[in-house]
Amino acid sequence: MISFILLALAIFEPSFSEGCGMRPPFARVVNGQDASPHSWPWQISLRVRGRHICGGSLIRPDWILTAAHCVDRNPNPSGYTVVVGGHRRTGTTSVQQTFRVIALHKHSGFTMQNLKHDIAVLQLERNADLSDKVATVCIPDQAADLNSKCYITGWGLTRGGGSLPDILQQAKLPLVSHSDCRKKYGIVDSSAHLCAGEGRSGASGDVMATAVVRLFARWEASGIYMVLSALGSGIVQQLTLQCSRGLQVTGLGY
Repeated sequence: MISFILLALAIFEPSFSEGCGMRPPFARVVNGQDASPHSWPWQISLRVRGRHICGGSLIRPDWILTAAHCVDRNPNPSGYTVVVGGHRRTGTTSVQQTFRVIALHKHSGFTMQNLKHDIAVLQLERNADLSDKVATVCIPDQAADLNSKCYITGWGLTRGGGSLPDILQQAKLPLVSHSDCRKKYGIVDSSAHLCAGEGRSGASGDVMATAVVRLFARWEASGIYMVLSALGSGIVQQLTLQCSRGLQVTGLGY
């Protein structure tokens, strides 16, 4: 199945530190299965009153990148907290850190009607302590290549009607040309959208909000991908993936 993905362009320079985008040497990807602990060290959990609502990426020690629709209902930064270094949606780890959000900026062109420019950056109250288990992702200065490996990660549903996984999920996703995407969905804006094909049943529940592609042996955030996947009887379900096919779909609870 081809999934329709909205790409919101990042607004930061390509790299913030020499060590960004580096995954631990033990990290590996198995489609649609539990991720190894801390194998995606920039993964964050955006929460409201302690409840996970969306994912995102740590792009600087005190800034995260997420989807604008995740924070659209409440523009007040004090309504959110961010967890870094997590692995279980409801558990804790030895490197887990929780932060208040002190600033929230959505893309000025974002609307829930067209979901273009679905990107937001949130400032944390202080810098996260970085290590091999908590790290920033890089943001490239080039478009994603169709030959790139793409992965999605998150705590979203991995099958319809199931329950949210407690352990971070991951899977691989191939990128698809705009022409193939148009055949499936009709209207595609090549300047704002990216398409990816699903090799297995899609996850449908965690709006993860991070796009990651492997470029030059490093993992770099290339934007927020909002996935619209036709499921079942043609009902369009909103998903968010971490451009890497590692499960990133979200049930927002709105």
